[in-house]
Amino acid sequence: MKKFLVCLLLSLLTVANFSVPLTSNAKTCQSEYTGVYGRIDEYLSFSFAAAHIPAASVIVVDGNGVQFEKSYGSCPDTQTPFLLGSVSKSFTALCIMKLCEEGKIDLNEKISTYLKNARYGDEITVLQLLNQTAGIDTYQTLKDYKVGKNKGKHVYANVNYTLLGQIIEAVSGESYEEYVGRTIFNPLGMNKSAASLQKAEANGLITGYENYFGFSVPKKPQFPKNEYDWITVPAGYLSSSASDLGKYLQSYINHTIVSGESVNQMFTNGVDVEDDIPYRYCMGWSRITEPFGEPVLRHSGLVETGMSCIYVLPERNLGVAVLINTNDFLVAQGMMDSIDWSVTLMLLGMEPIEIGNWEYPLYHFLYDLLYLLIIAIAVLPLALIKLHIKRLPRGKRWLKIFALIAIHAVLPTVILLFPIIFLATPLWVVCAFVPDLFIILVSALALLYAGGAVKSALWIYYSKKGVKI
Repeated sequence: MKKFLVCLLLSLLTVANFSVPLTSNAKTCQSEYTGVYGRIDEYLSFSFAAAHIPAASVIVVDGNGVQFEKSYGSCPDTQTPFLLGSVSKSFTALCIMKLCEEGKIDLNEKISTYLKNARYGDEITVLQLLNQTAGIDTYQTLKDYKVGKNKGKHVYANVNYTLLGQIIEAVSGESYEEYVGRTIFNPLGMNKSAASLQKAEANGLITGYENYFGFSVPKKPQFPKNEYDWITVPAGYLSSSASDLGKYLQSYINHTIVSGESVNQMFTNGVDVEDDIPYRYCMGWSRITEPFGEPVLRHSGLVETGMSCIYVLPERNLGVAVLINTNDFLVAQGMMDSIDWSVTLMLLGMEPIEIGNWEYPLYHFLYDLLYLLIIAIAVLPLALIKLHIKRLPRGKRWLKIFALIAIHAVLPTVILLFPIIFLATPLWVVCAFVPDLFIILVSALALLYAGGAVKSALWIYYSKKGVKI
C-alpha cells in the first residue's frame, strides 16, 4: 500500500513538472499587431499556452470591420468552427426579437399562445423564458420542468431556451435550424455556422477535448439527440467560427438583423442577478458594468468539449469573440474567464488578469492529490483486510458494527452526495463535464462497497466457524 501511494505521488509530481507549457516565453514574441492589439496578441499567446489550451480563435470587430483576428495553438485559422455552448442562447433570443418585429410574437404573451400543449403554458411569458425568470430549475429538462417558488427570480436553466426554440418553430413554421439559417446565418454570410452536427462537421468543426487529471483527451461532441436532452441546440449547440461571430456581433452594432430599438431592448430589458459581480440578465446577454466602468454585454458558453465567450461594448461599437476547444471545468474554465475578460479590459485601457505558468500544473496537482486521498481512503479497508481478520475476535461488538456502517455505508453515501452538497451539481452533470472526478467518485464507491461486502462475508464465515465476533 505504501509503495502504491509513493509511486502514485511521484507520478503526480512528474505530471506537474512536465505540465509547464513549452511556449511559456510567448509573451516576449513579436506580434504582427501594434498598439493595444499587439499587447492583446502577446497576452493571448502567453495565456493560452499557460492554460494548456489546445486551440483557440479570437476576433475583435467594430461597425466597420475586423480590428483583430488570430488563431492560436492547433487552430488552422479564424474560419474554423467551434461549438458555442450557451452563446447559442443569444442567437435564439435574436430570432425571437425578429419574430416580435414581424408581429408574430408578443414578449408579454403567455407561451400557451404559441405552444398549445406546453406545461404551465398559462403561467409563463415569452419574456420570462428570455430572462430565465419562469421559475424553472437549472437541472430540469423538457420532460420534468415545472414552475417553482423562484418564479420572478433569475435561475439559469437551459429548458427556458429549449422552449423558446419550440416557439420559434411553431410561429415560423420552420425547423429551428432552417429559421436561424435563413434569418441570421445566410444574411450575414456566416458560412461556417451550423445548427446540426452533420453540417458542423462538414464545415470543418475542430476536434474538442476533455480533461482527465491534467491531460487533454480528444472526444466526439455530445450533440443532443432530441429536445428532451438537458442542453438542446437552441440552448447550447450551435457551432460557428470566430470570423462568423465577428459578423454576428457587427449585426448588433449596425442593427442589420433587428432594429436599434430591438437591440436596445435586448441589452436593457432584464433582471438583476446577485453574484460575485452583480449583473443584469437581459434576453440572452449578461449586462455588466463593474469593473468596466461602462455597460458591457457578455455571454459565455460551455459544452463537454469546449468553451466560448462573446462581448459587445455598445458605447464603443466593439464586439469580441473568444473560442477554445477544451473543457477543463475545474482549472482551465476559470483561466478562460480571466483571459476573455482581460481582452475587454485591455480594450478599455485597463490591465489584464495575468495568468501564471504555475497555475495550471499547481491546481491540477492539488486536485490530483485530492483524488489520490479519496482513492486511498477507499482502498485502505481492503489493503488492511488481514489486520481486520486478526481483530475480529477483539473489541466490543457494537463498536465494530458502528465502524462497518460508518466506513462502508455512510462514507460512500457522503461521496455519492459530494457533488450535490459541495458543487450543487447532480452526478450525471459531473459525469459529462468533470469526467475525471466522476471516475474517482465511482471508483471510491465501488471500493468502499466492495470492502464492506468482504468484511460482511468474513463475519459470516468466521461466525459459522464458532469465532466470537
